[in-house]
Amino acid sequence: MIYLVRQGQIDWNLFKRANGITESFLNQTGIEQAEMQAKNLQGVNFDACFCSPQKRTRQTCEIIYKGEISFDDRIVEIICGDFEGVEETAEVMKQFLQAATIGERGTEKIDDFMKRTFDFCDMVRNEYKGKNVLIVTHAANVRGIIYYFLSKPKDYDFNKTLIGNGELMTFDN
Repeated sequence: MIYLVRQGQIDWNLFKRANGITESFLNQTGIEQAEMQAKNLQGVNFDACFCSPQKRTRQTCEIIYKGEISFDDRIVEIICGDFEGVEETAEVMKQFLQAATIGERGTEKIDDFMKRTFDFCDMVRNEYKGKNVLIVTHAANVRGIIYYFLSKPKDYDFNKTLIGNGELMTFDN
């Protein structure tokens, strides 16, 4: 089984600010969300645990899981460039998606981001088939990972938030 957790809340989530690679720590709500997942998952014996090396995901993961953690750069949040820290209004998100389509304004190109996320998913699927795997990562990565493990449905909406901060989704592996 794959256990996918989105990192706990940070202040920029609370204020709806784009947060890609800017380092930040969980706020009190984020810590409580991670503690809740630790309780939810306490009976699961994980064969592997993967986490983005960014501080907010490390903090979430280290609260949830006390075993060996593999930090993987392929599940680092998308680089938001000029949009880091900017309020996520509909217009700003439209501009971000336009820029990220071609990698302008300091953003990571969406195709490159999806490739690294899918490379990570391929590794999990190929090397951990039938195993219990914990993955702790960020909002954009969560969208890509869900898409991948739902067999890439044609009607998938990448703009929709499927799991909130500190929430869990599972997939058969």
